[in-house]
Amino acid sequence: MTDNARHGPVVVGIDGSRAAVHAAEWATDEAISRDVPLCLVHVTRPVVTAKSFVDEYNIDKEYAETSLRDAAAAVKATGKAVKVDCVIRHGLASDALTAESRTASLVCVGSEGFGRLAGAFWGSTAKEIANRAHCPVAIVHRPEFVAHDRTVWIAVAVNGPQDTDIVIDHAIQEARLRNLPVLAVGTWQEDMGQSPYQELDRRVAGLRERYPDIHIYPVAARADIGHFLADCDEPIQLAVVGRADIPHVIRIRPSVDRGDRTILVVRD
Repeated sequence: MTDNARHGPVVVGIDGSRAAVHAAEWATDEAISRDVPLCLVHVTRPVVTAKSFVDEYNIDKEYAETSLRDAAAAVKATGKAVKVDCVIRHGLASDALTAESRTASLVCVGSEGFGRLAGAFWGSTAKEIANRAHCPVAIVHRPEFVAHDRTVWIAVAVNGPQDTDIVIDHAIQEARLRNLPVLAVGTWQEDMGQSPYQELDRRVAGLRERYPDIHIYPVAARADIGHFLADCDEPIQLAVVGRADIPHVIRIRPSVDRGDRTILVVRD
């Protein structure tokens, strides 16, 4: 990500679905914390038939404007002070949002696909954007009920290699923003046969020294981060991962009483 992009808007893909509206609501705090605008982007269909070009164009335009208006109204209803821009792009959603990511500080999409073409959980558009984007990407799950007497966590894989520092730094930023503790997950490593407990303790000790304001709790897992999130009974609001972990986390679904489990994919 370039220095200019670090100060770019928080971009949200809007398609008229409730999942997209929730993504816009979720992204509001992200924009405020960065002191940047919230940019709501709707992408219209790339191809219309020549025979009914005008009619199809007008229908798509009306749908786009309605979708953006509804999402902007939901953001306004939060009562939070954030500048909201609305943009209509044309083409494939994955291409358009990847292009937006070049000048964005963050791209957010709902986890359930895009509009009338929504497909499987972690729709193909969300996965493609997460893999191709030039900035971090949040795949936002719609909230589920979480018991108020339970601690809610930010989760991040911690294995020791320095190339994960940027992922950990993003997890710490999110913990500060949301005033939540961090689960530092020591995940299974094939070359070691088990979670490296001593390395995990050493790594977490260093993180506690580096970030004394954040409560960081180590947990060892004999699995990848995806299996850990699927099996963990603790409420996890957000999991921060690198791109290499995308295949491991695409199976994760939010669960009642276990948190939103939104995924933040960071370029590592």
